[in-house]
Amino acid sequence: MIFNMEFKSNFGKMISWAIVLIILLGLMLAFYPFLADSQMSSLLNSVVENFSESTREILGFYNNLDITNISDFLSLIYHYLAFLILIFAMQLGANSLAKEQSSGNIEYIYSNPISKSEIVTSKISANILIYIIFLIIMAVATCGLSILLTSINIGSVDLPAVSNYEILQAVVKIFVGLLGSGLVFMSFGYFFSSMSRSSTQQDAVSALFVFLIYLVTVIGMTIGGVFENVVKFFPNLAFAPYSFVSANLDFIAVAVNLGIFILMIVLTYAIYSNKELKY
Repeated sequence: MIFNMEFKSNFGKMISWAIVLIILLGLMLAFYPFLADSQMSSLLNSVVENFSESTREILGFYNNLDITNISDFLSLIYHYLAFLILIFAMQLGANSLAKEQSSGNIEYIYSNPISKSEIVTSKISANILIYIIFLIIMAVATCGLSILLTSINIGSVDLPAVSNYEILQAVVKIFVGLLGSGLVFMSFGYFFSSMSRSSTQQDAVSALFVFLIYLVTVIGMTIGGVFENVVKFFPNLAFAPYSFVSANLDFIAVAVNLGIFILMIVLTYAIYSNKELKY
């Protein structure tokens, strides 16, 4: 019952987010033929090389990133789109456990023989499924648009040869990373939701939290030193799209984020189980 309610309540929101992000994806992919041109890519590289290494990484231009390579270009696109995707992921968690108290449905839920832990489990399962479906939709759209783009000639631009398998491989790697980072932010959302009695401001809180994480990331990478080493454990960097495409993962950072995910879920169960639900 709870699983179906949660899934249905977030399905429409997921479709809306997917449509908006696919439009943004298409607009950003449209720049690839122009940036893949040898003269344009040389010009862009000469500009980027004038930046410091930390600034290049903040902008998504990591060392050895080849803008003319469609796999690297997709990782650059999702370097930016990840911000919005992670907001969506966190909103799924942040709205879940306080939703029924705000809407008044908690009385109906408790009229059925169901425990608090079952409520949490059902909502987590439903939202993870929603997020996975969302990523699959985005991945299919990314593959389709990328294959279409690389299979047609645009003006006099000679696009680098690339196989459909290479595109598929890059997309799978990018979205595995997005799955990992999204689940970590979703777990933060569950933690906040378990302590909240209202879901009214949760969307804004989620967006603000993700924004602050990115802001601290930029500050840390700009300052450098110990601060930079700390922010590299943040989920947005630990699961950075280019890290997966280039197979240059920091497995310690990934393991730390796995531990954070487990901790947030355990705390969510503990807090919600002891929470007084007023209705």
